[in-house]
Amino acid sequence: VALCLDRSEHMLIAILAVLKAGGAYVPMDPGYPDERIRYILEDTKTGLVLTNGVYQERLGKVSKVALNQPGILAIDTKVVLRELSLEPSINISTKTTSVNTAYVIYTSGTTGQPKGVIIEHKGVINLKYDLTYRYNLNGLDNNEIILQLANYVFDASIEQIALSLLNGYVLAIISSHVS
Repeated sequence: VALCLDRSEHMLIAILAVLKAGGAYVPMDPGYPDERIRYILEDTKTGLVLTNGVYQERLGKVSKVALNQPGILAIDTKVVLRELSLEPSINISTKTTSVNTAYVIYTSGTTGQPKGVIIEHKGVINLKYDLTYRYNLNGLDNNEIILQLANYVFDASIEQIALSLLNGYVLAIISSHVS
């Protein structure tokens, strides 16, 4: 599932929803040029893009020339939020294993076309355990707050998300529009 979202609670909810459903996500920065977004959509052959309402029309135009023409769902619109509130809040069961893909991050493409780098669930868990030990985060201090500063198209964002959520800390998401 491709994600083209601003850094916000909707970004985090989308990431967790895709992972919980047993899928993998591909983060795309809304600031990317149309050509880069089109390339990622074509390369991943994604069937769905989760986005903010402000980007829905633009993505519709970009994806119309993409080979796979994905569905585009603006997850922060009143209509979608109302529909989601009517859905049952059940705990789905998936058969995700440590070797399943969690996400795909695209390189900068400085040597040609960007390349998708596949990260498995075990990579995220290994990072969480290593950094928890390294930073001495024992989970006993419930006052710990971890800032989400990194753009979610970079691996540094996974460090911030995994350290907070998998250790029971607060994740403070700093808007990408804050200067």
